[in-house]
Parts: sequence; C-alpha cells; structure tokens
Amino acid sequence: MAIRKDKDNSWIVDISNGFDPITLKQRRIVRKGFKTKKEATEAEHYLRSVELKERFYGAKITVPMLYDMLKEEDSINHRKTSYINTQENNYNKHIREYFINVDNVGKLTYEDIYQFREQLRQKIAQNSDKPLSTNTINKIMILLKKIFDVGLRKGYYTTNPVKLLKKLPIEKTKMQFWTIAEFQQFLKLFEVDEYNIKLLFTVLFFTGLRLGEALALTWQDVDFTSNTIHVTKSTYVNKGISHISTTKTKAGTRRIIINKKLSQELETWQKKQAKQLQQFSNDITTLQVFQNSPIIITKDAIEKQYKKILERDNTLKKIRIHDFRHSHASLLINNGEDYLVVKERLGHASITTTIDTYSHLYPSKQKDLADKLDDLL
Repeated sequence: MAIRKDKDNSWIVDISNGFDPITLKQRRIVRKGFKTKKEATEAEHYLRSVELKERFYGAKITVPMLYDMLKEEDSINHRKTSYINTQENNYNKHIREYFINVDNVGKLTYEDIYQFREQLRQKIAQNSDKPLSTNTINKIMILLKKIFDVGLRKGYYTTNPVKLLKKLPIEKTKMQFWTIAEFQQFLKLFEVDEYNIKLLFTVLFFTGLRLGEALALTWQDVDFTSNTIHVTKSTYVNKGISHISTTKTKAGTRRIIINKKLSQELETWQKKQAKQLQQFSNDITTLQVFQNSPIIITKDAIEKQYKKILERDNTLKKIRIHDFRHSHASLLINNGEDYLVVKERLGHASITTTIDTYSHLYPSKQKDLADKLDDLL
C-alpha cells in the first residue's frame, strides 16, 4: 500500500514507480512520521506528481529498453501470440538496427523520426523488387509510436515525436472479386487429385472465411445437422512454422450457416478423407478439413498451388486469395443482403469496417426514391 500506519500510530508514505531500466533498482520513495492520514495522502500526491518525476525524469533510455518494456506490457495484457510475433518481426527488420546507437530516446526530434520514415520509403520489401508499401510503413510507424509511448508513460520524456507525423495517405486500390461465372471458370482448372484444394476454394467463396480460418478448421468445427461451420481459431506462420491462434478479432469467432449442397459435399469428402488417412490417424475429427495426406496444409503451400492453378487459364482475371472474401461479400450484396449479414458472415469487428469496405457495391437508392416521388404526382 502507498499509505500505511507505523507501529507508533503515525503514517508512512511508500511509493514506487517500477524499476530503473539501467540500474535495475526499484524506484522508490519512503517518508515516515505523518501524524494524520490526511497529511500522508497530501504528501503522497506531492511525491508522485513532483519528486518522483523529478528524480527519474531525463534518465537515459534506449529503444531496445523501451521495446522490452512494451513486450512485458503486451504479455501482461495477454496480447495474441500472432500479434506479438508480427510486432517482433517488424521491430527486428525495420526499427532495431536503425536506432541501435541512440543512447537517449528523449533527445530524438521530429526531424529524426521524419528521416527514419524517409528511409523506410526507400527500403525494398523482402522477397520483392518493390519498395515497402505505404500501408506497411504506416504500421511500422504505429509500432514505433507504441514503443516511445512506453517511455512517455514512465516519465523519461514529455513528448513523443512520432505523434507529430501524420500517416502517409494510402491510395485505395480497386477492389477485385469474381462473379459466379468467373468462379465456375476457375473450378474447371483443377485436376482430379486436387479435389481437396478445389473444395477449400469453394468454401472460401461461399463463406467468406479467411484462408487462415479455413486451414484451422477440423471436423469438430463442422456440424452437418445444422449445416454450420464454427469459426473459433486461425493459423498463422512465424519463421516458417504454422501455429494455431484465436481468430483475428472477437467478432471473428462466429457461426456460418452453409448451403445444403456445400454441406453435403463436405460430408462426402469427410468419408473419403477418413478412408485415405485411416492408416495415419485413428481420430478423423482432429484432421484438417481439407487435408489429403499426413502432411499439414500450410498457407504457403496453398499460395503456391493457387498461383500454379491460375497459370492454366490466361483469360481468367487474376485475384488474390484474400479477394475470395470480397467475392463472397459481393455475392451477398447482389442477392439483396444488408450490411449486418455481411458483417456477421465475414466476422468484422465493426459495422463501420463493413460499410467502408463495401458501400460502393450497394446499388444507389436514389432511383427508387425518384420513382416513388413520380407516383406521388
């Protein structure tokens, strides 16, 4: 407790502000001999707002120190492992080396941060011949702001220079998606032994699942009685290894009711898969829904196979796997479904996301209004 009674009935103020990152000693102030609790309370307020800050303000602090503190906070707050891993990758690839020689973050200025971002704009993306995307740069700057905010909260400096930079404007790219006709053209490209992958893309098109969510599905997640898929987890890749985590957002944990034909197709595949893999597994309920061998299917493997399949038809419009979500949303909208249905199917955290993403696909209501006004004359 910050305030407590001493043995002689006087009051003690005992406050701390964590540990000094350099000396590793507890940052603590103890004052004794206050006659009343009111005096002790007033003293505590003064010590916290003035003396504690003065004593530790201006301490030299480096970016690695702040990043370690941020990781500790994220761990305490139970941030998702996939989130922490992505953060770690961005820090190691883009931030750590650039600021390695900075011995006092509090001395960094707006110009220093601006030059860092300019360097990012010239940087070539990994496994590519193109510069980092504007979206990626903005995400790196958000991470840097989070790192510097830790020092701000700890009282090492009074301003965060990253806050002074506005986000780089992102030019919206035209949304890509397939119509039913284009999707049917795509289905004709599969070989017989690629049926499980064909079924995977059929599920993506008719459910709007993310690829990671689809690959995380096991038969325990499929209820044939109610024709329902329960989405509770997702796969992600870290250092070339696939891991299972919770869905991207809380809203991502959802139930998706599928059409009867797709449900029947999945049930038929389940029986066929059980025969194919019976010598490798005694419990088919734990198998990936789209698995056709003892080897776990990964995102990378699907990306490579998808690219190979698309090369079989030069007339088919090329879209990303993520655009199957957009294709599903377009399918729903063209069949008269409203924003709320689209939000629930796709697992968006907010209806705002749904509206911002798909509002342009909804037909204008102005013609209907004009026709109604005509009827009034």
